[in-house]
Amino acid sequence: MAKVETLDNRRFLVGAAIGTGMTAKAAAQGGADFLLALNAGRLRVLGGPSISCMLPLADNNRAVMNFSRAEILTRVTLPVYFGACVFDPACDLEALVRQVRDAGFQGICNFPTAVHFDGPMRACLERAGVGLEREVALMRLAREAGLQTCAYVRQLDEALAMADTGVDLLCINYGWNAGGADGVPSRYSLDEAAEHARAVFEAVRSRHPGLLCTVEGGPITTPDEAQKVAEISGANGYIGGSTIDRIPLEAAVAETTSAYKAVAQLQSHIHSLKSEWLGDGHEFGLIGRSAAITEVVQMIRKVAERDITVLVTGENGTGKELVARAIHLVSRRRHQRMVAVNCAAIPRDLLESELFGHEAGAFTGALKARLGRFEQAHGTTLMLDEIGDLELALQAKLLRVLEDGSFERLGSNEPRFTDARLICASNRALRRMVAEGQFREDLFYRLNAVEIPLPPLRERIEDIPLLVRHLLPRIAGEMNPRVREMDASAYRALMQHHWPGNVRELRNVLERAVVMCEREVVSVRDLPVLHAKPPGQREGLPRLSARSDETSWQAASSNGALPETEREWILDALRRNRFRRQETAAELGLARKTLYNKMRHYGLL
Repeated sequence: MAKVETLDNRRFLVGAAIGTGMTAKAAAQGGADFLLALNAGRLRVLGGPSISCMLPLADNNRAVMNFSRAEILTRVTLPVYFGACVFDPACDLEALVRQVRDAGFQGICNFPTAVHFDGPMRACLERAGVGLEREVALMRLAREAGLQTCAYVRQLDEALAMADTGVDLLCINYGWNAGGADGVPSRYSLDEAAEHARAVFEAVRSRHPGLLCTVEGGPITTPDEAQKVAEISGANGYIGGSTIDRIPLEAAVAETTSAYKAVAQLQSHIHSLKSEWLGDGHEFGLIGRSAAITEVVQMIRKVAERDITVLVTGENGTGKELVARAIHLVSRRRHQRMVAVNCAAIPRDLLESELFGHEAGAFTGALKARLGRFEQAHGTTLMLDEIGDLELALQAKLLRVLEDGSFERLGSNEPRFTDARLICASNRALRRMVAEGQFREDLFYRLNAVEIPLPPLRERIEDIPLLVRHLLPRIAGEMNPRVREMDASAYRALMQHHWPGNVRELRNVLERAVVMCEREVVSVRDLPVLHAKPPGQREGLPRLSARSDETSWQAASSNGALPETEREWILDALRRNRFRRQETAAELGLARKTLYNKMRHYGLL
């Protein structure tokens, strides 16, 4: 340990009465001049009031020695004073002083102290020989052992008794701090404490001019209050207990906890807003508020916690893998990574090895054994996409895995077992394949324990504006940050399209539009040619014009623009959004005022 300088009276001293290494290090970094390792400090940071140190809760001296050696003496180079308790008549003061010196403390102080007692209790301590006189003896022995000494006192006679022993530092303690969650009212006001200290210090210094004098506790709870008392009394410094390690800690913990709570509440609020705006499945990437997609999300939550096999069906681009991953993320297996295999993307002669693994030498080029996907997925989820592409022989092997979890690697007869939760997906009509003999009936019914059919985009056309608002900022951020939004003409074109490629096609269209757009707003001119029409769509469906003057609509009507059809379109959107105009306008890509004017024009108000 580095050499520690002796304290002097050439500056305002700050001492920290602490109980942990963390507080000690923080106090040292903050500029403290010396530390007092006290059992009261330990109890404070454990949540108890400082006054608990007066109770026989534990062996005070042993407790202070243990935590100080482990946490404080090895972390700071400041003078550290050992807070010694002499209330126990069996305590050998000379042995205690030797132990303190040998442990590496620079000094010793009398805390807890008899000066905190008065009346019958104080008299009882003095009669038993464990009062202030014993504490004075401790200071004398510490001085003889070469230790620095810090003496706690309250009244003038106590201060003179300690000063006469030659203590290095005198501290008038005004009782337990008024601050902190478990603080107690002080018997002194700030002015009374300052005047009292002034009188004591003048009397002591008249006999011992060089003695360093400090104050602590009671009404002093802030640096400004400490400075005021020091200026009036002529104190050389201040020792902080609760003021240093508990009052700031309580405030900081309360403030930090409140901040964390606010973040959690904000996140919850944001999640609720996203659910209301993008639909309940937004956390899985399933965007939409239509009845069809809402039912899919509900089914995901119902089947996720049960290890039942799920079959996800739907056209290409509808999000079958998203659904599989959503099921996995809600399940008890979410802590392990999901394993996914696209059966259509792997050559048929390699698919068996891919799924079930192989032994070394099982076929030409198999130089070493290889784990299959079922073994890799042990304890997690295995998704088999395009399950309809499996050959009948592999279908039989898959059926066995589903029945008892057993399989063999290619080139081996040794049975192996897996605990993989299976989710299958297909864009093919498996029932028809069963009827045509292309898919095993027993496997179909085993896979089809629960089927989640995904609706094509053309059957949830009302979700297109939500999908655009979700996808467009992400695509623009990667390809053209200048793009901010999409105008009504583009929304109209998107909602008229048939979408044979579903959401995947929509994303491709948006990517092309963002790249081609030279302004901040994507318009219909930036979209590729979209030929297909929704089934039953009448020709001549008018554009949703952003112009708000009635003359333009009347002219459009006289030119055969069929305003009645536009009326029905707006009415359908109003119904989907429960006649909430803001949401309806956003879905149709119109300004709220424009929608209002159109509703008035068509008699929808």
